[in-house]
Amino acid sequence: MFYLVTGGSGSGKSAFAEDIVCSLARESGGSLFYVATMLPYGEETKRKILRHRVMRQDKGFETVECYTGLEEKAEHGMGVCTEWEEASSRCVLLECISNLAANEMYQPDGAKENTVRAVIRGVRALNRKCRHLVVVTNEVCSECSSDSEEMQMYKRFMGEINTELARMADGVAEVVYGIPVKLKGVLQLCKTKTDGKREGEPHMKLVIGGAYQGKLAYAKKEFLAADHSWIDGASCPFEDIYTCQGIWHFESYIRRMMAAGKDLKNLASSIAGKNPDLVVVSTEIGYGLVPVDAFEREYREQAGRICTELAALAERVDRVVCGIGTTLKVLD
Repeated sequence: MFYLVTGGSGSGKSAFAEDIVCSLARESGGSLFYVATMLPYGEETKRKILRHRVMRQDKGFETVECYTGLEEKAEHGMGVCTEWEEASSRCVLLECISNLAANEMYQPDGAKENTVRAVIRGVRALNRKCRHLVVVTNEVCSECSSDSEEMQMYKRFMGEINTELARMADGVAEVVYGIPVKLKGVLQLCKTKTDGKREGEPHMKLVIGGAYQGKLAYAKKEFLAADHSWIDGASCPFEDIYTCQGIWHFESYIRRMMAAGKDLKNLASSIAGKNPDLVVVSTEIGYGLVPVDAFEREYREQAGRICTELAALAERVDRVVCGIGTTLKVLD
């Protein structure tokens, strides 16, 4: 089986993909392999690699580094210590396509203009060598700002690669703040409802979506009337989040806290503990190309991870597109 997992920055897609491949390995009794595609350059990248290693620690993965030439390496054993030729029970997680495509485009030994063909052929070859393959990719084509020719080419290549991989896959899911949304086929662990709510847990509501999609109007109609205590995260005092009934522009609240040097480590759990009935409205900002500016990259990651934590704590999560809300999670 071949599964494709996509999502924005800090969305929890890596954890979900790991859950899938580990579950498949338990069912089949297969060996686990992690194909890592991120080049370890700079302290920021090294920290990301370390975080992912900690995530899969003690899960039984054998890690294989592959920055370019996936097809040839898959056909010739990936350089692993264990027997590679017998594919009957092997379970592989490839993370991620956006790094692999960038490597093929820009590394000296990369495929350059043949990147799309190289990546797709590589995934096909790897899939032939597995019983189960889970591939993680990123949604990088959503932003509308003008790009250089180089960035336009990268986005076009990623769009073509993701489209073809989705066509090939048995199942495709987008992970939205830790919640998997099925796009194709059947995916293990893909749920829209969770187990029943336990006494004392938060009753928070989280409303998400793109810019100008009618999120606030939806939240006021569905959860909290306009005459209740709403605050604007773009301008409110920081402490007001613990006493208000609703907050919009929550992503701006996170940005302001970062700019002020505030500690964000336990923000989600602190909100849930002190204001468990809060309605939170936040714009999804994790899609599109990775920003060049270091603060913007960190902001995008932090916003994604904090909203993922809030979604896990919330009683209900709704996503609004064109003013229409879809419930992604609800506790009975």
